[in-house]
Amino acid sequence: MSPRRRHAWPGFAVFGALAILGLFLLRGAAAGAVLFVAMLVFIFACINALRSEDPASVAHNQRSGLSGWFGGWF
Repeated sequence: MSPRRRHAWPGFAVFGALAILGLFLLRGAAAGAVLFVAMLVFIFACINALRSEDPASVAHNQRSGLSGWFGGWF
């Protein structure tokens, strides 16, 4: 079974667009809200880019990209 290729760049492109919007075009609370969403998009784009699609690790629930510093708790 060949693994499906994951494209990580759309998440980072959305982050870049939101960051530019929040930093240069908006002011006040709207800028803060947009930058907060941009931060969350960046975090999830990084998780998606680092997530493993190896069939052996998916079958054994080794989600190291999602567990982070929690180790093997989840």
